[in-house]
Amino acid sequence: MLWLSDKDDNKFLLNEETWAHIQEFYPEITEVEMIESVLLNPDIIVQSNWDDESILYYRQIKEQRFSVVIVQTIEKRIKTTLTTDRIKKGVVLWIKK
Repeated sequence: MLWLSDKDDNKFLLNEETWAHIQEFYPEITEVEMIESVLLNPDIIVQSNWDDESILYYRQIKEQRFSVVIVQTIEKRIKTTLTTDRIKKGVVLWIKK
């Protein structure tokens, strides 16, 4: 188990089961530091519109490619991380200026 911080010093648990899932299904995420860098330096943070308890942290990694870390706010844990080509719809909680 590992606790990772976001830009506001909120702490989220990355458990071994979730890390194993990320490594199996998202091989482009090769290091825990990649997850932490998204949390610490996001470009945009969005409230999920499909799960009120989830927040999505996005960081642009290439043109039209984003790393996204999804956290569960009640349990203070990382649900998953992946790469995507778009920012999902939802309430924007914070955006980098």
